[in-house]
Amino acid sequence: MLTETVQKIRIPRSQALGVLDGGQGPVTSSGTLRNGYFFPLDSGHALQLLRMAGMQTTDAVSENEEHAERLDGYSGSVSDRLTIASVRAEQRFLRGQQLLYRGNTCSLCGLSLPDELFVAAHIKPRWACSENERMDARNVAMLACLLGCDALFELGYVVVSEQGIIEPGKRRSEQVADRIQHVVDRKCLAHGEESRQYFAWHRDYLYSTADRQ
Repeated sequence: MLTETVQKIRIPRSQALGVLDGGQGPVTSSGTLRNGYFFPLDSGHALQLLRMAGMQTTDAVSENEEHAERLDGYSGSVSDRLTIASVRAEQRFLRGQQLLYRGNTCSLCGLSLPDELFVAAHIKPRWACSENERMDARNVAMLACLLGCDALFELGYVVVSEQGIIEPGKRRSEQVADRIQHVVDRKCLAHGEESRQYFAWHRDYLYSTADRQ
């Protein structure tokens, strides 16, 4: 019996068609939507659509994974498992690995803080990553503090330049101007040759979406 409330979500047709493969599920081979109510979806596509719709996910991994031995990539099973909410098996793994790589220092503001005040912030969002990119634990994520840096980066208030310098993003607000100024012109501690491509994706995506607004 269904006990969870069904939540209505809305995704623009053009964006949904950009995610789904033609000839499968709700999309015809000619790229149009089928008539109907229920269609099977690939779990990866389903997760991407949920992320685009702003749905929240939960983390569910064993306690042993949180204290994993230092590795250069996520060595578990395929990272997407779909239940009522998506289970991001690599989230705690990434956070633990970043703490091992960089210590308890925020990659943006440089503050040293208690471990619980950090998250593993994806530089390139997981919904846009290939499976190999999601497993690139050292480079696809960085430590960002919960005192504002995680949100400033994710929402596009700040970006990291090709040279690794933190710059203001296109999104602006006087309410957070002081906080933005606090990190601008700093060297991002997570920037390097291997992570450069992810920071470039972040800049390009934020600027392209800002231009459409």
